Parts: sequence; structure tokens; C-alpha cells
Amino acid sequence: MQIDLGGETSKSCNVCGMNYIPSNAEDAILHRKYHAMNTGGVDLRKSSMETLKKRKVWAGDDGSFIAVIHRKDTLAFRNKATQVLEVVNTELGAVTIEDEKLWSQVIDTSESSKESDDESTEVEKRARSSSDRFKVYLYIRGQKCIGACLAERIQKAYAVLAPEDPIEELLSDSSSPISISQTADNAMLGISRIWTSNMHRKAGIATALLDSATSDFLYGMWVPKDLVAFSQPTDSGGQLARKWFGVQAGWHVYVE
Repeated sequence: MQIDLGGETSKSCNVCGMNYIPSNAEDAILHRKYHAMNTGGVDLRKSSMETLKKRKVWAGDDGSFIAVIHRKDTLAFRNKATQVLEVVNTELGAVTIEDEKLWSQVIDTSESSKESDDESTEVEKRARSSSDRFKVYLYIRGQKCIGACLAERIQKAYAVLAPEDPIEELLSDSSSPISISQTADNAMLGISRIWTSNMHRKAGIATALLDSATSDFLYGMWVPKDLVAFSQPTDSGGQLARKWFGVQAGWHVYVE
């Protein structure tokens, strides 16, 4: 006779989203470490702060600032950005983007880029060149990263449609499903991931990150909001998008 005692029981933390086995000492330690990063922010080395300040694209009145990390940065800074993204991905339930893709370039090959210059806006003309595929924006306060935005160069996105039911429209800030157009529109900037540490939410951090991404991602231009899209947002991401765009519908989403 064989008795199956079963495996150790795992659980998912309802705060940080990490799956771990409480009875496993190593797992429990990893969870405590990750949980601390999720709630209070990711620690940064003091020696890296001056260099990060040189990557500053926004500064707050309290000494906080937003720094951008891109493919040409040192391996150490790209690794730190990857560490922050691990925290973000775990909480959002998002897949990991491999470094080869994360730090690559992209070239506009859309049909719209082949139109004559006479039919294109100045914004579209200036964006028709190779650029970083992704950039990571880190919101830093003290020696911690307490917010992050992963922005992506995109070509197409789909408009969010207004609910047909007036009652559903009143509830659209909650968990109502999003309906999108079947026809793609031109787009430039995708918000692939956006995150604020648990202890620092509802303080304008996400808005500052979004504004920084639109003003910095493409050199010398501020990407208009109608050319910005969110990547299949969560419920909270949808609420943030509606607040930032200032409309319930008509803003855009894209598929990664």
C-alpha cells in the first residue's frame, strides 16, 4: 500500500502577488524580501544615485525624481531596471520580457510610414526612424525606487468603445470589461507596465511617470495622448488610463 502525502502547499500573497510555500524556509525568506520591495520600494545603491540623477527627466519638490534607463546604459543599470520589472511583473501577473528584446531597437515599418510626406503630420515624420524598443522610467525617492513605467515603441492600437448601456457607463471605473474597435489606429507609444509600490499609491506617482514617458521617449517631441496606448490594462490600470486621458472611452489599448 502506498500513501500519497502530497506536496507542500503554496499560497499567493494578496498584497505582493508572489506565490510561495510558507513551510519552506528559503521560500519564506524570498517572500519577505520581495514583499518588502513591493510595499516599500526597491533599494538602490548609494553609489549609483549620482549617475541616476544624470538620467533625470523629471524632478519633484520633495527631492524625488524620475530617471530613464535604456539600451545604451551600463549593464549594472539595465540589471537594476530588470530587478524592478521582476517586482512589477509578479504583482501584475505579466510575463517576463527577455533582455534581448527589452534592450533592442525597432524601426517603423508600418504602411503609414510609406505614405508621402505631404500626407503626414510633422509628428509622424519625426518619429520615422529607429528607436529604442523599450525604455524604463524609475520613480526614485531617497534611495528607493517606488514606481516604474515600462514604455514601448508601437505602431498600432485600438480605441476603447463607450458602453452601450448607460448604467454600465456609470460603472466603467470598476471591473467592467473593455470593448475595443476592430479597426486599428496609428499609435507611437505603448505603456507596457506601470506600477507604484503599495505604500506610495494615490500620490500622483503614476501620472508623473506617464507624463515623463510621453515627453522623453522620442527625442525632441512630446507624444500626443491620442497616440499613446495602454497594454491590456488591469482594473486599476483601466482606472488610471481613464483618469490620465480624461475620458471614459476613445483612449487606446494595444496587444503586446
